[in-house]
Amino acid sequence: MPAASGRSVLFHYPIFNMGGAEMSSLRLMKALADRGWAVTLVLTTGGGQLEADVDPRVEIVRLRPGAHGIRFAAARGFAERLKALPDLLTYGTGRLIGTFRMLPFLFRRYDAAVILLHSLSPFFVTKIVRANRRVQWIRTDLKGYGPDGRVAAQLERHASAIDHFVSVSGVSLQSLLEAVPGARGKASVIYNVLDAGGMRALGQAAADPFPPRSAPEEVRILTVGRLSDRDKAIFRLVEVARVLKDRGLAFRWYLIGDGPDRRALEQRIAAVDVADRVILMGQSSNPFPAYRHADLVAMVSNHEGLCGVINEAKVSGAAVLAVKVSGIDEQLQDGENGWVIENDETAIIEALSELIRSPEKVARVRNDRYPPPILDDELKLDQIEALFLGQRP
Repeated sequence: MPAASGRSVLFHYPIFNMGGAEMSSLRLMKALADRGWAVTLVLTTGGGQLEADVDPRVEIVRLRPGAHGIRFAAARGFAERLKALPDLLTYGTGRLIGTFRMLPFLFRRYDAAVILLHSLSPFFVTKIVRANRRVQWIRTDLKGYGPDGRVAAQLERHASAIDHFVSVSGVSLQSLLEAVPGARGKASVIYNVLDAGGMRALGQAAADPFPPRSAPEEVRILTVGRLSDRDKAIFRLVEVARVLKDRGLAFRWYLIGDGPDRRALEQRIAAVDVADRVILMGQSSNPFPAYRHADLVAMVSNHEGLCGVINEAKVSGAAVLAVKVSGIDEQLQDGENGWVIENDETAIIEALSELIRSPEKVARVRNDRYPPPILDDELKLDQIEALFLGQRP
């Protein structure tokens, strides 16, 4: 499809911190700008870690200047809440500012307006923004993400105002159709834009980020993701490392990322004496050299949509071990370009024990073989443009 000069799209996102959804959103916005689209990113809350990486051609609007209210919400007892009262007042002021900053969007027109995260309230896009098409992105398996049904109920309430739902995997699409009857007949799968060439270039852009091995047989395991136990099962990871250490296996498990459970994770690492085996490397805007130099990438999350870490690792040619989550069977063929195991602690322990002892087995799946539909960015972008212009993708 030729460049869509003069076309405009608005994306709405809560706050642009580091994460898989944010990284895929960055690639999507850049790719559309490359095709001539005028792109606006409206953030409910400004100040996210990843804002600086947004393509300079993208107009950024922050409804609320910064994140406030969290300290007051976490306060316990009268004294703590009194001390945190300025945080609550700042939060209220931010909401008022956000209301005023919404008003100009009543007078602007877009070809498409997109809610980029399934858990974000559709109110702004469906009630405030004027757009020819309104689109909701679904980035996870709703059965795993929202077992209490609140996310699905919110999507159903606004379904009549949404023209199309985009799911990032076949499994997430199926979960959407089961949970949200209003999405039936207007939903499809479009995989995340990858920019595989850009990923490989980033992998070559820096040296090996890991410290020297303590022994020649030491296996480097890498996990990349937000330090959130609810989503990424990082506390379970510590227990797995403890068992592997007790078995006398030579490994170091490196974690790239940050998040709300970092402090609790550090405490658990210290409590079970695996600080020499589980290494927190902090946040990184470029994990690709780590993918290249790790022996094995392990994805042990509780749930995913279509796992961005698996996309990045396989494009980088890494060997990967993944637990069964939404979309994984669309990404990996067990034993060919990775391994897929049951999503429980025992399965992870046994699989890693075997792979640490069998470096030749790991080497056999150290390749960049990957399903063509996930790699074909041009097809995805053609589908997205057609959708934004009111055609069936």
